[in-house]
Amino acid sequence: MQAEEFVREVRNAQQEFLSPQLLQLVTYKDDDTEEGDQHARFRVAVLGELQKTLSPGDRSLLRFLLEQEIAYHESAWGIFESIRLCGFLLSVLAHVDDVRLLWEAKTTSFDTMCGFDVQFLVGAGVAPTLSYLQAIQKEWAQDAMTYIEESQAAGDFRNLERYREETQKSFVGWTLE
Repeated sequence: MQAEEFVREVRNAQQEFLSPQLLQLVTYKDDDTEEGDQHARFRVAVLGELQKTLSPGDRSLLRFLLEQEIAYHESAWGIFESIRLCGFLLSVLAHVDDVRLLWEAKTTSFDTMCGFDVQFLVGAGVAPTLSYLQAIQKEWAQDAMTYIEESQAAGDFRNLERYREETQKSFVGWTLE
């Protein structure tokens, strides 16, 4: 199955009823290859297809893909652009409640903490994200809020629109090589 066909089938299915056979094509599966994940290349192809044709209905799939990238990065060395692209696409959809999953991706490892852009956490806007986190009385939310506030004070959110445009351009044509 090609990535374009996969995305089309997912979009045609009701999100709550995605077939396990379809999802297994992008589910993290540890193996002995150089990538360390049997489905890494196909996930990258799917992310590339989503980048070209992103729509609000892709949110559930992107969340699932990011969960797989998190699992992949829990056992991988370094950070792969796939987790960054997935986080970027999810942040573009601008749902404030995605900050928990995006924070989980950022804090998966030392490498993701350094390489997963803080700007991905505030796709719905800095103020709405901070308000959302402030209402959650959990340690992860307080940690994320503190990190975002420190990043804001450092100027990391100046020109967010330009940042998004430049990041979008940087992913055009990207593949796992």
